[in-house]
Amino acid sequence: MIGMGTKTALTPADLLAMPDDDSVEYELSDGELIVMGKAGMWHELIKSNVVTRLCMYAGEHPEAGRIFPESLFQLGPRTARMPDAAFLGPAKVALLSEANIIIPVVPDLAVEVISESETAASAETKVREYLGAGVREVWQFYPRERRVRVHLPDRVYDLTGDEFLETPVLPGFSVKVSAFFA
Repeated sequence: MIGMGTKTALTPADLLAMPDDDSVEYELSDGELIVMGKAGMWHELIKSNVVTRLCMYAGEHPEAGRIFPESLFQLGPRTARMPDAAFLGPAKVALLSEANIIIPVVPDLAVEVISESETAASAETKVREYLGAGVREVWQFYPRERRVRVHLPDRVYDLTGDEFLETPVLPGFSVKVSAFFA
């Protein structure tokens, strides 16, 4: 807050200028600073399974692109999000430099494991921000329901159990939903 009740919208550059505190992670949503909650063990196990499967895919298809676990992406002039995992195709990977602290391109795929502490409203805000910025597909993993919700620009669908999670973003990627929750 600055001045007489005036709220200043933050930018990703402001986020970078903040003092380092390894115990706190931040995101920006339309200029508002969001303090990220601590993930529990179940969240981390599912995230690990997702990242492992995505990395296995990337290892088998190195020409397809790169996986970025917990990396900060600039989605707009006042929005920066850190998905649990993200995928960038080769054209976007070619735009990156070693100097990038906040990745300046929008991922092709963003993955979020929904924590117990996360509200439905905040989870849906993230999805809107991802898709609005041009992310081609968003996966939300719901641990308690053992369900994956897939968001595309024109539709949403859920997968569970022995159904396969597949996507044109990762040609040839096919994993049973139950494997992520094992």
